[in-house]
Amino acid sequence: MPGLGIIGFERSGKTSLFNAVTGSEHAVGFATHQDSHVGVAKVPDDRLDRLSAMYRPRKTTPASLSYTDFPGAPFRGDGGGGPGDGPGVRFLDELSQQDALIHVVRAFENDAVPHPRERVDPARDIEDMLLELVFADMALIEKRLGRIAAETKAMKAAEREQADRDAALLRRLNDELAEGTPVRAVALGEAERKELRHYRFLTDRPLLTLLNIAEADAGRAAEIAAQFRPSDEPAGTATAAACTALEMELLGLSDAEAAEYRREIGAAEGALEASVRLSYQILGLLSFFTVGEDECRAWTIRAGENAQQAAGHIHSDLARGFIRAEVVPWQDLLEAGSEAEARKRALQHTEGKEYVVQDGDVVHVLFNV
Repeated sequence: MPGLGIIGFERSGKTSLFNAVTGSEHAVGFATHQDSHVGVAKVPDDRLDRLSAMYRPRKTTPASLSYTDFPGAPFRGDGGGGPGDGPGVRFLDELSQQDALIHVVRAFENDAVPHPRERVDPARDIEDMLLELVFADMALIEKRLGRIAAETKAMKAAEREQADRDAALLRRLNDELAEGTPVRAVALGEAERKELRHYRFLTDRPLLTLLNIAEADAGRAAEIAAQFRPSDEPAGTATAAACTALEMELLGLSDAEAAEYRREIGAAEGALEASVRLSYQILGLLSFFTVGEDECRAWTIRAGENAQQAAGHIHSDLARGFIRAEVVPWQDLLEAGSEAEARKRALQHTEGKEYVVQDGDVVHVLFNV
């Protein structure tokens, strides 16, 4: 299950986002927590709902995403929040295990919950959080370079050559970080990227910047997000805006009632829908489906995975004994009304293990073990 870490400075509303997407009820406002919260969000998917309506299965299982809400980071210079004292250092190990990060940025005024720095300034907070993550990565590089220096003398010639290459690459990254460039934005070759994976740098994680806006601005979410979105927003990053306090309030309503209220105020989508959609985007994920009278289910895979790899997400036996896959796009299956009719219309096609699964494919795997 893909995991996303929610980070942000104190009183930014990140726990409100966590509650909204996971249905949790953790205290918000001044109640800054010291430990991380972990929850699971069911991925809303109209395609799965429509397939389930057609099959009427005994069970419908949506895809899931794991969210971890990390404690709010103190601002640098605000009573203990010195450089590198943000979430990237205090929870480095746990943060580095996340597949992507969501930075919740305060963009609302509320006298009852004053901003720790007295003035709401999203651009400043975005820059400061980048610095916190940069400091954490630079600290990791410094530690690794020290270890390489200490171990090099005892290495054999071939090992020493590799260590020297590693050190040179790390120094190059350190120079880029010192200029404020995140690792994900550094021009690196495929081999260099592969070499760096085990370091799990925080600025190499895909990043969703979520501006937490006031309810009165919910109808302007897209406009506000555009104001803070870089003109050259790189791959693996995205910017959105939502009112997390509103989303918490809507948890008590039915999906239809919540959707109707959003329409009334001009909000295009909720925080869950926005965070899931953009999380899939920055992580390069897609969903395929398995259907039947017993269960209709959505499965999450990375774009580019083939049919055999997708089968392995269902069960390892399906990948090990893979024979072929019967595939039909979900829209074609709905239009046909049944798999039999889809086959009759030649809408369903048979694919081998190298077939690259597409978003929305309905897949039936034939296997033998």
